[in-house]
Amino acid sequence: MSKPAKPVSEIDRLIELASDDKPPAKVEALPQLSVSLENQKDSGPSMWRVLIQLRVLLPYLAKILPLVERGLLGTNITGHAAPTIDTRNLDRGIAGVSEAQRDLNTAVKAQTAELHLLQEQIALLTRSVEKELLIHDENAANLGSLRKLVTVSVWVIFVLLVVLIALVAFANFGHSVRLG
Repeated sequence: MSKPAKPVSEIDRLIELASDDKPPAKVEALPQLSVSLENQKDSGPSMWRVLIQLRVLLPYLAKILPLVERGLLGTNITGHAAPTIDTRNLDRGIAGVSEAQRDLNTAVKAQTAELHLLQEQIALLTRSVEKELLIHDENAANLGSLRKLVTVSVWVIFVLLVVLIALVAFANFGHSVRLG
């Protein structure tokens, strides 16, 4: 007695192949399946076909939902409130980090003020050095003109000395010629 052949839809064949309950007895060559769910011959709503195909995901969803429930509601598996985690060490660590950050901010502000003071001192030193360079240049120019003045004065004194010696010699020579 053979069972009457009942028409099997393509979705039922796929579910039968994917199920772990019984191994497929005979794998038949499936006709070319259409990818679109709306254009199939089955007159059932397409939403049901999609849900049936998503049936494979049910074991994974069953494992994930308790984890999501624990995360969102803060409960454990039994439904009781989950024990709170002791965060005192973490809070102390965060307080230490924020205190260190405040100390660093204070140190950075102090160093910034010192840098501004150093910049002002460098600006004053720069102006002072520039003034000293101008004074040095003026002194060098004055020394050059003084050197010329001394050189000219020495030549004038030398010439006058030669003239004086010549006059004294002429006067002695003229006086000795008259006397004698």
